[in-house]
Amino acid sequence: MMMEFWFIAALLIAIAVLIAVWPLIKSRVHIADEVISEEAANIASFRDQIADIDWQVDQGLIALAGAEKLKLEVKKKLADELDEVTSSVPYSGLKKPGLALLVALVIPLLVIPVYYKLGATTELSVVEVMKQGDLSSEQIEKVLEDWAAKRPESNQALFMLGSHYLRSGQLDQAVATYRRLVTLSNGHPQVTAELAQVLFLSSDNTVTPEVRKLYQQTLLKDSQNTTAMGLQGIDAFANGAYGEAISVWQQALNFEMDPAARQSLSAGINKARTMLGEAVVGVRVMVDLAPEMKNLPADARVVVFARPAGQAKQPPIAAIPMRIGDLPREVLFDDNSAMMMGGQLLSSIDSLDITARISLSGNVMSSDYQVQAKGVKTSESKLITLTFAPAG
Repeated sequence: MMMEFWFIAALLIAIAVLIAVWPLIKSRVHIADEVISEEAANIASFRDQIADIDWQVDQGLIALAGAEKLKLEVKKKLADELDEVTSSVPYSGLKKPGLALLVALVIPLLVIPVYYKLGATTELSVVEVMKQGDLSSEQIEKVLEDWAAKRPESNQALFMLGSHYLRSGQLDQAVATYRRLVTLSNGHPQVTAELAQVLFLSSDNTVTPEVRKLYQQTLLKDSQNTTAMGLQGIDAFANGAYGEAISVWQQALNFEMDPAARQSLSAGINKARTMLGEAVVGVRVMVDLAPEMKNLPADARVVVFARPAGQAKQPPIAAIPMRIGDLPREVLFDDNSAMMMGGQLLSSIDSLDITARISLSGNVMSSDYQVQAKGVKTSESKLITLTFAPAG
């Protein structure tokens, strides 16, 4: 990627140099009996401007009344300039090969150091390194920390670093990073939502006054921010307002596309309904790997899906994707997960066949490993366990 970048950069610099020096080095115009006067140049410029205004009218860029006003201004300017013209200047007198050579040398000499100061070489290096799939968490952290150090005013660098700290469980570092980013981004709603989430986690899953203030501040700017909505529902649940929590989380499901986040919202909704004494239909499934399969690639695809029992040829009514690196993981099949597929609601079905597949190629239709539980009653609340084991 870096070689391609420098090739393109060199090409663009060459084009820029040519554009800059071409008027200075092209063949001189020898005019013996005819001199292009300033008067002629002004008239030519006037015609170009009038033509440009007419073109903008045709394209609908300016109104006709505005165009007439612009034409009057151009005509007045031409009249003033023609009154001042007393002599003409030979066009050929502008040709200066020495100046052309100087410009050709100066442009590359200035462009390269200016780019190193202001350009995106650091970002390109980060992209190049992050493309390597075998980096450890510590190596990724070092790359992101170096990026943030070199670009202390970069929102993107700080956001990615804060996200890494959060994923790796370094909550204190994540809090400090997001606090810096809140100031730098002037309280961007996604940043305040992330800070609220990290503070919630670092406070033993407690909605503190600061967390409440941050999620409320986020929702004032972005009413569809699902991170803030999730915290709002948790706050309501913790205060016994189960109906409010259900309403907020159900609304968040309308905007949340991430499967893991949807699972968390659905689990919260079902728990709140249980607290209200409502009947909840849902099947909990724990997906895991046998110890001898722990060496499978962490990014290999896993999908868990449910069909009505005995209907092997019918499309799944719900499917939940994940990766090997997510295992072990508990997933929930309920009406919310079924609605993502746009078909039959799970609560209308008595029993399910639940299948989990691993695909090393990425095509889950031709799986490398599969495990299944048949005839699972949707009315039962017990946890179903699906464990992948070596074939044979």
